[in-house]
Amino acid sequence: MSFQSIDNVTRFRGDFRPAVIAALRTVAMAGIVLTIVYCIFNFQEDLNTGNLRRIASYIEQLTFDEDPVDTFTFDAGTASSYAPFDVGVAICAGGSFRFVPPFADMEYSCRIKYTDPRLAPCGQFVYVYDLGGRGISRLNSYSLLDEITLDSDIISLSVNSSGQCAVVTNEAGYRTAVTVFGKHLKEQFKWQTSEHFAFLSALSPDGGTAAVLCLGQKDGAPNLYIRYQPTNGSECKTTVELGDMNVYDMEYLSNSRLMVVGDRGVQVFDNSGKLRGSLEIRSGTLTSCELRREGWCALAVKAEKGDSTRVFVLDESCQEMWSGDVRGAVRYMALSDDQLAFIAHDGVHRVLLPEGEEAVRAMVGMRDVLITETGSVAAVYSDRAQLVSFEAED
Repeated sequence: MSFQSIDNVTRFRGDFRPAVIAALRTVAMAGIVLTIVYCIFNFQEDLNTGNLRRIASYIEQLTFDEDPVDTFTFDAGTASSYAPFDVGVAICAGGSFRFVPPFADMEYSCRIKYTDPRLAPCGQFVYVYDLGGRGISRLNSYSLLDEITLDSDIISLSVNSSGQCAVVTNEAGYRTAVTVFGKHLKEQFKWQTSEHFAFLSALSPDGGTAAVLCLGQKDGAPNLYIRYQPTNGSECKTTVELGDMNVYDMEYLSNSRLMVVGDRGVQVFDNSGKLRGSLEIRSGTLTSCELRREGWCALAVKAEKGDSTRVFVLDESCQEMWSGDVRGAVRYMALSDDQLAFIAHDGVHRVLLPEGEEAVRAMVGMRDVLITETGSVAAVYSDRAQLVSFEAED
């Protein structure tokens, strides 16, 4: 019997599967570690014992076998301030703040004793301030994060996309002051003035400029102008004259341009004060407007004659994206990144953008309309916000 040389024997290939599995396990563990580090870095202010217990309670109670609720309840008979926030609605009324999500028995509330509370949502948290008072609080959907009491009465407050806020106050010893706070309500800049009377402001996305709307006189007539006030302490070099135009709102867009809405139309200015776009209202009366930081603007203009209202949606250059005519007045509007909602005589209207597909739901008795962060349209009544379905009824 003869045997072949061992060199001629076919060898089995090594089994590399355990090594591949080990490598994949290492990659997965690295991903988990990086995720934990990212969450700690971005949400460190939320990581406390109380919040973790509340999050655990949310997870325990949240069962998707049940349908979400379609009603966000207010305190009946109490003047309230409300805004879409997170997956639900933030409400201030009766000396308290409430966050009402679209699930039963999961709301958060805390005492905030403000006389005239107003809400300014920004991302995952919301500012609550006392208009005409001195208190400012910052909250998320399940905790009070920061609160301060100013030395002067608040005239207005605005928030930029980075979470900073600019507060206009009626300053003792001065006409007014504009103070910029970081998202933890730490003062970063303050401009006090005895020469200019400021009453509205907008903060650029990077926080480097506060556009301050001031009221003065020119040739014996009221004169409005915007000062581009640098927040690094340097002198203002840019002023935009608006004359006697009534300004209803202004906001910095995501492209760092300033959009101003007034009774004569919409104007967009760059950082040098140069006009970059405009829409003039040649006839009719502006009855409602809504601005988005992303760059969209909605207007409702009531005709001088007849019983119709023209509704516009404009982009960041004041170019018309959609328009339509509605019978009667439109006084309440809400705008998101993909839809417009408004109230007319025949109910709640929804327009999908930019397609322009329109739907109407017959409803009565609403006092406002809003769009939640999850994209649902809600009709606001004196005691609740009711989600609106635009599906055809049987």
